[in-house]
Amino acid sequence: MTMSQEQIPILQQVLRSAHQVVVGAIDGIAEAEARQVPAPGEWTVAQLLAHIAEIQHFWMEKAVLITKEDDPNITRSDVENDLRAAAVADHAGDPLDDLVRRLAAANQSAIATTGEIAPEDLATLGHRGEDNPITVAGVIQFLASHMEEHARQITTSRRLISEATSQG
Repeated sequence: MTMSQEQIPILQQVLRSAHQVVVGAIDGIAEAEARQVPAPGEWTVAQLLAHIAEIQHFWMEKAVLITKEDDPNITRSDVENDLRAAAVADHAGDPLDDLVRRLAAANQSAIATTGEIAPEDLATLGHRGEDNPITVAGVIQFLASHMEEHARQITTSRRLISEATSQG
């Protein structure tokens, strides 16, 4: 196996692990808690879950795009930002079980898509913004770290909600 061939299962595991971190962050959460705004201007846990499902599809599409086009700019466009907002708005009200299922399906899809990428394409470059090159593998690693960042945000939100509830 070449280095790049070994990279595919590693990237798939990184995505699986990020999903587990998110699942751990919502362990034992109640429906009401998932809907509570933790602080003014902050997303609810349900909104974060809808966003985490959406980003897995979005960034995997961008990773694949890099393999098909010459150095594409993969920064979210205004239209894509509107679609992100719509995805969150459309699904944040879904029952928690549906959000958790959607999250798992998005992760399975991201893992499957990673498996379909040719190992030699992992080092192919696209870019974000003006002068920010990123490889296909880099996009997948960014996605996983972005998911983990939101998992930490969920943990913080749950702590804030718990503190507000205990003081109330």
